[in-house]
Amino acid sequence: MAVGTINPAFAEKHPNAAQVRAWVEQGEILSLESILQLTPLGGELLDAEVEWEKGMLTYELKWLDAQGQRHEAYVDARTGKVIKVESEND
Repeated sequence: MAVGTINPAFAEKHPNAAQVRAWVEQGEILSLESILQLTPLGGELLDAEVEWEKGMLTYELKWLDAQGQRHEAYVDARTGKVIKVESEND
């Protein structure tokens, strides 16, 4: 196995920033910039994290829309496909 290869069996829930950068540089996952181009949020990004969800490396994106409602999306870090979107109702 090459150094830096993604292997969920040995991963922590939240990989460290150096590991995420290495995966992006190696082409294992998309950059946050690429994810945001593929997944327009329609508001202000509040937080973005890379984490393991059910054996899949995902970007967890949290944002605030123009009406002040908070949203959260899980996006496949390899493909940019949106897995799940949740909205908080005030």
